[in-house]
Amino acid sequence: MLPLELKKAFALVLKEIREEKKLSQEKLAEKCGFHTTIIGRLETSQREPKISTVFKIADSVEIPIDVFMKRIDEKRQQN
Repeated sequence: MLPLELKKAFALVLKEIREEKKLSQEKLAEKCGFHTTIIGRLETSQREPKISTVFKIADSVEIPIDVFMKRIDEKRQQN
């Protein structure tokens, strides 16, 4: 299980990126091939992301995985 702070940092970054890209949860889910509830649960820290999920999301929003991960790490450091 991921530490709460990591799961929360992921959730915050996911929502930030989705909003930056001007995507609804539904549109992001569609781009990733997920059900809408998965994005909602990820954004509210109710679900732990699998590494394959992180890669799919990064690819779908056209952000390099290292940039995505760096943003998560930076968010963790802020707390």
